[in-house]
Amino acid sequence: MNLKKLMTLLLAGVMCVALAACGGGGESGGDGASGNTPENLTEDVQAIVDRGVLRVGVKTDVPGFGYQDVLSEEYSGLEIDLANKIAESLGIDEVECIAVTAATRGQLLDSGDIDMVIATFTITEERKSSWNFTTPYYTDAVSLLVKTDSGISQYADLDGKMIGVSTGSTSMEALIAAAAENGVTLTKESNFSEYATYPEIKTALDAGRVDAFCVDGSILSGYLDDTVVLLDSIRFSPQEYGIATKLSNTGLAEYLDGLVNTWLEDGTIDQMISDNGVAASFEE
Repeated sequence: MNLKKLMTLLLAGVMCVALAACGGGGESGGDGASGNTPENLTEDVQAIVDRGVLRVGVKTDVPGFGYQDVLSEEYSGLEIDLANKIAESLGIDEVECIAVTAATRGQLLDSGDIDMVIATFTITEERKSSWNFTTPYYTDAVSLLVKTDSGISQYADLDGKMIGVSTGSTSMEALIAAAAENGVTLTKESNFSEYATYPEIKTALDAGRVDAFCVDGSILSGYLDDTVVLLDSIRFSPQEYGIATKLSNTGLAEYLDGLVNTWLEDGTIDQMISDNGVAASFEE
């Protein structure tokens, strides 16, 4: 079996295990009550409406954004609320959440297994050449989570340390650049260890296999306990989160961008941020 086929089977297995309902399309009313489909939809959007199910790639391990309770299997978070609100706008009653990671979300978009990704997906110029992104619905910044007794409080303290990051994320490159601006040289080979999921990084930090957990600050805040501290002194590289769609789905991209801009203007997204206990968007 070649590598491409193996990856396809593995991704399909992840989908089968992780597929679950995000929740209903929301209460009637607002921008498109359930059963009240907007008119003049483009072909790619109409295909979703005709299917009657919105398929969304989400995180399952980021409290406040996309989180699945182990016992109830229920999803919660800002990005889950966004998915349900989008379904409501289309008059769709069913949303299927498909668990994605930084390494798999783009692949599942490209394969057509999901309609969109709402999963703390940072917008970059490089990524915009592969996928469509909406206007940012949230802005964060990269930071570090360390043990309370680590002695790490500034960039200089990272010299010789091992830092845990998520595979496929932008955190490692951002930290290397920020450290260099502060006179500290970090390299991928000597200072970083990559993991598939955030809980794995936190476990590695607890076990002493890494000295710091590096990702967006709002994500790190979901892993705070009395043994670790989030470093306010190291906060850099603003990360703008957008809803991503397949590059060829231009009609869907335009539709979603219109929704996001409307909800930013009318306070809907600010209310979702508040309801989910997420910190206000980062401002430099």
